[in-house]
Amino acid sequence: MVMAGAALLFANRGVRAVSVEDVLSHSGISRRTFYRLYKSKEDVVEALYRFGTDRLLVACREAVAQETEPVRQIERFIDAHLRNVAELGRLVFVLGGEAQRQESSLHARRMEVHGQLVTLLQPVAPNVDPLLARSLILALEGAARIMLEESDEGRAVTKAGIERVRRVMMRMATAAIAGGGPGVAPLPPVK
Repeated sequence: MVMAGAALLFANRGVRAVSVEDVLSHSGISRRTFYRLYKSKEDVVEALYRFGTDRLLVACREAVAQETEPVRQIERFIDAHLRNVAELGRLVFVLGGEAQRQESSLHARRMEVHGQLVTLLQPVAPNVDPLLARSLILALEGAARIMLEESDEGRAVTKAGIERVRRVMMRMATAAIAGGGPGVAPLPPVK
């Protein structure tokens, strides 16, 4: 109940504008119960972020495991990320923005998840510098963030917006992993 109430609040108002009192009233629980479960609002933010990143890691592991061909593994990896963005748009925008700030308590988890994603991609492209894999993850995160910002900060995510990010990332990822040739996605059209 706390997580669901807090998720709605953070999505609607952002993290900083929400108080513990707001979380209590939207969750329908007592202050005593809240403090049995969490030390602070920041603990709730961290729990929500961990829930989202755990979900992302599971989806990416499954995506890569379901394919054997590297370009298809990368494609499924990108699709797993974008499903998360499509389903949780505003919350991804808010919590992802918090996690980008180095002084945020979410930043360390973000870096940990990036490390796990790079490790997951290592067998897909064993001859590729891990920095390239990390850069592709940052590019995916950044392209999704731009799309979310253009979509009323994640409030109005569209299939067209998700597909645009997908095309851009497929071009970048396939060119980076496969080099050139028939496996490389075409340049996305200029809009």
